[in-house]
Amino acid sequence: MQAYITSSLLVIYLLFAFKALMGAGLSPVSFAFAVSKWFDRRRGLALGLALSGVGLGTSVIPLLVAYLIANYGWRPAYVGLGLVVLVLGGLPALLFIREPDQQERAALPHLAQAALTGYDFIDVLKGWRFWALAFAFFLGVVALNGTLTQIVAMLMDRGMTLQVATRDLAASGIAAILGRIASGWCVDRYHGPYVAIGFFILPMIGTLFFASGAGEPTPLFGALLCGAALGGEIDLMSFLVSRYFGLRSYGKIFGTMFGIFAGSTGVGPFISGLSFDHWHSYVPAFALYEVALVVACLIFLPLGPYPFPSHHRHALAEPAEKVSA
Repeated sequence: MQAYITSSLLVIYLLFAFKALMGAGLSPVSFAFAVSKWFDRRRGLALGLALSGVGLGTSVIPLLVAYLIANYGWRPAYVGLGLVVLVLGGLPALLFIREPDQQERAALPHLAQAALTGYDFIDVLKGWRFWALAFAFFLGVVALNGTLTQIVAMLMDRGMTLQVATRDLAASGIAAILGRIASGWCVDRYHGPYVAIGFFILPMIGTLFFASGAGEPTPLFGALLCGAALGGEIDLMSFLVSRYFGLRSYGKIFGTMFGIFAGSTGVGPFISGLSFDHWHSYVPAFALYEVALVVACLIFLPLGPYPFPSHHRHALAEPAEKVSA
């Protein structure tokens, strides 16, 4: 759609609003719901693998778009990008993504049991855990997006070439793939909130690397750490929603939380922009992000045991009726 953008502010707003509305179905909500219906004991790893494609896109798409713009112009580049999304994303989703049917659920009893258990959507909104998780991930995305979206501009402002700055950004996409897989592997074996704290510590270190102003390879390490945390964040969110609230209303619950997450993606870049405009430095914004990440880690601590653990591990959690939403 951006290929048809004009100088009209109204057209720009309408195009981007329509893009966001139509692109909602491409969010991790749809994929995570289908994956959670298929997997139980290894749900974390399954979610990590399924959602790792976003990181692959982050590392590959900028390079593809840069090539198309350089050789064909920006309007044909957007058309080409749309075709890539349609062929590589749309067709596999149409052909392969589905939920288990009745026969498959009967053959896998734990899937049928998991699909029926869970809190009602309204009850979840009345509980504190939903808002605690939503706020923690809100703080995380503010810090991560506020840092990662500024990599190219920040490094070029420090005298690095466009190629080096773009390489570091692409590296964060590769790290996001590994972060999703690693976080999924970890939550299948360790308590999810503790895994989340570990992944939120990564951008604390990465942001310090950027704030130091040191030359390469320090910014590259910072990009890798922040990218891994961003990849793990969505995987952790989708997994924790399934374990704390169950699958009965999973789509509504995760969709609402992800909506808060997605709606806050512009907050971090805005803060970073204000920081640079007022102080000609991103360091004040980075200091704020460090505080936000510490607060997020503290929020994860009191979440407690899962009301809906893996059906292979009932002994590790309290019964669902004893734990509030």
